[in-house]
Amino acid sequence: MLVSFIIPSYNSAHTVRRCLDSIYALSLKPSEFEVIFVDDCSTDNTCDIVAEYQSQHPNITLLRQPKNNRQGAARNRGVSVAKGEYICFVDSDDAVAEGIVAAVRLAKDHNTDMTVFHFVNANEYGIITKEADKLSFKEKQVFSGVEMQNKHAYWCSGPVAYVYKNDFLKQSSYPFREGVLYEDSDFVAVHLYYAQRMAYSPELGYIAYYREGSTTHSTSYKNTADYFLLGSRMLAFYTIIQQDIDSHERTDEGIQQFADGILEGAIHNVTMSLKRLYKLNTPAEIVRYYKRIDTQVNRRAIYTDPRMYKYTYGWSRMAQLGIRHKFFSIFINSCLLIAYQLYVKLKK
Repeated sequence: MLVSFIIPSYNSAHTVRRCLDSIYALSLKPSEFEVIFVDDCSTDNTCDIVAEYQSQHPNITLLRQPKNNRQGAARNRGVSVAKGEYICFVDSDDAVAEGIVAAVRLAKDHNTDMTVFHFVNANEYGIITKEADKLSFKEKQVFSGVEMQNKHAYWCSGPVAYVYKNDFLKQSSYPFREGVLYEDSDFVAVHLYYAQRMAYSPELGYIAYYREGSTTHSTSYKNTADYFLLGSRMLAFYTIIQQDIDSHERTDEGIQQFADGILEGAIHNVTMSLKRLYKLNTPAEIVRYYKRIDTQVNRRAIYTDPRMYKYTYGWSRMAQLGIRHKFFSIFINSCLLIAYQLYVKLKK
């Protein structure tokens, strides 16, 4: 089998037909692909709709998660059963285009670990709101992941704009982080680091639909804390890269540039998390924010790591207090939260 499409889903009854129809409109033969639909405990009729498609298309597998554990866990389960030589991740509220087939064929022809293809964002009415610059190559067609990121940085940090070789994913042994949001940026970064062969297809292969009110764009203590947790994972990955550089395990050109980009991303996500605290709904959510972080990582160890100062001029004073002195931060940000909510009311 050529390719497996893995679709994680939660309460996507209103978009799943568009997603599945776009896959079955591709020029692939039924024997060339499978659809692995992993439902994360939906409470609507998503699974009933998928069952309808199963009655017409025998190459759909419907898997139901035993508990809601977010997209990372659903994708991991899909990878564990995928039979395709290549894997594509598709979100249930998005759609694929014919260019994804061209990318899979290109991956096969050039034996790539990863292949990136053209990708756009669209609003709920189908109007394109953002489009990546198309890359042009005069000579070389196959790059390492590090070369691709350094010389032709692609704006998509999510996994959906790439075709992955199934064996490459299994050998990398770096699954999606489960139970959190923003589980994909470090996943992509790690696989770019280890990809020795990577190609680019300029044809449109994916349309990501922006939906107002989706979990990705909402502000809650979990989502805000998960920015911090993403930053901590990227810092840990930066440590691994730097050890490879120091031990001369990796000596390829541009490796330090790649490492510095990972560190910059780590700091960006941690500081973004701290800057969003005053936009939470209640002071109680600020308390829960710190509890969510402190049960998973050593917050003070992250702050005292000297590498975290590289791009932020020593961080802001508020960021320092926010990480070192939790209760001071809770008090200050609660005051800011109340002031911000008052400002929003007066502005109306």
